[in-house]
Amino acid sequence: MDYTHLSTTTGERKTIRAAHQLYEHLISLWAPAIIETAHDLGVFARLSKGPGTVAELAADLDTDQRATRVLLGGLVAYGVLERSDDDGESRYVLPEEFRHALLPGGTFSLVGKMAHDRHVAWAAWRNLGDAVRHGTRDRSGNDRTNQISETNYEDLTFGINFWAPPIVDVLSSFLAESGWKKDQAVSVLDVGCGTGLYSQLLLERFPSWTAEGIDAPRIIPLATRQAEKIGVGARFTGTVRDFWQHGWGETVDLILFANIFHLQTDDSVQKLMRSAADVLAPDGLICIADQIVVDEARPTTAQDRFALLFAASMLATGGGDAYALSTYDQWLAEAGLERVAVLEAPMHRLLLVGHAGRHTRAH
Repeated sequence: MDYTHLSTTTGERKTIRAAHQLYEHLISLWAPAIIETAHDLGVFARLSKGPGTVAELAADLDTDQRATRVLLGGLVAYGVLERSDDDGESRYVLPEEFRHALLPGGTFSLVGKMAHDRHVAWAAWRNLGDAVRHGTRDRSGNDRTNQISETNYEDLTFGINFWAPPIVDVLSSFLAESGWKKDQAVSVLDVGCGTGLYSQLLLERFPSWTAEGIDAPRIIPLATRQAEKIGVGARFTGTVRDFWQHGWGETVDLILFANIFHLQTDDSVQKLMRSAADVLAPDGLICIADQIVVDEARPTTAQDRFALLFAASMLATGGGDAYALSTYDQWLAEAGLERVAVLEAPMHRLLLVGHAGRHTRAH
């Protein structure tokens, strides 16, 4: 939206500008509809083989030629495709950087996210009003955790792999600069590991480290294969374990909770905190990477805005929340833990935690 043409000098003009701002938000649903439709029709798979004209693509995809032109125009408008008009003929190109994000099989493919949208998110957003009216409590009146099927979990955990590298970059830099356990062998426990990418990327950075990822039976084989794929299979152990019912094993140096707490309730978070404290080494650290709210009243940072919107997604899909930093501090104190540092990633915050009195808080 080009707001340079919208004056804010009078009350009516301010309203008109506000209407444009609201409209811009309302039409944001066009983006997933256009991108996911293109995926479903095979547009990206076809363009991965080479550029094509509207006529060529319509013939290959068995779609209407005019409608195909409209869809391709939308993809160009969103910057997903490029259009070249050399030799007087328009050809559409899928840029290399988008190819790996839009085709299945890549480490950072969003195909799983699109499947999750189709199977879970679209219907959930349509019913957001019901969730607001009735909340997400069970029949006994207790808050529900956010639960999805293992199939949908598999889709989603692969579809958000791209979150991991910048988060691990931030965490690795902090650990290196602080000198924490420099040149020592460190044991990592990746709780609810999903694909295990967070701990696996740490193993790439720190060759003397080892990691164990714990998750559901359907997920652990995926994490194990990915560890082999990126070359850390010998130092990554995937373990099928219900971390709500069973112990977490021996003492560990670093515990990772990547995108776990926003799925939880107050009670389940406190249980996780206590379980982590029980196995954390005296000088160990817990890293919570999640949607953590620092300033709910004035959400001007990308991290706060994303967290507040993510909370609405949790509400729509059945439970969970984006919790405030002050709430985390309360939970930590109750478990004998305390905040060591808060770090910022592109959308997330990282909360570094240790046993109370064992670390100097970073500022």
